[in-house]
Amino acid sequence: MIYRPQYFDLEELACPHIYKKFGVICWQFFDEKLLITIDWLRKSLNKPIFVNSWQIGGSYSQRGFRCIQCPLVKSAYTQGRVYVSPHMTGQAVDFDVRGMTATEVRLWLGKNEDRLLFPIRVEKSVSWVHLDTRDNFEGRKITYFNP
Repeated sequence: MIYRPQYFDLEELACPHIYKKFGVICWQFFDEKLLITIDWLRKSLNKPIFVNSWQIGGSYSQRGFRCIQCPLVKSAYTQGRVYVSPHMTGQAVDFDVRGMTATEVRLWLGKNEDRLLFPIRVEKSVSWVHLDTRDNFEGRKITYFNP
């Protein structure tokens, strides 16, 4: 049985290319640890979390699962750059939390690290929150990184 988050719709987590091609089958592309973690975070913060907005006419479409048609991935490929991202393996989301800055969310995560169900990686020094469940190989619950 594939985990389906309580607080997030598939359209919010998948890029439009993948969603339009595969529909609900897209759930299988996501790391269950990521889905459980973002649900836990949404419930724990008791505040809305915003990932993609393309499905409601917004400009965000690459903050969840990214495919090879997404501009970030396509651009890296056409420029001959190596691009390997947990967004392409269903292990990452970029998001904002209503009423909190990205720094406040990162601080909250640090203070609540012991409550995390799975280890996560969190990007530092960006104006949004990047959270992923890619293995950090460090044995800690949170690994902070700069790209």
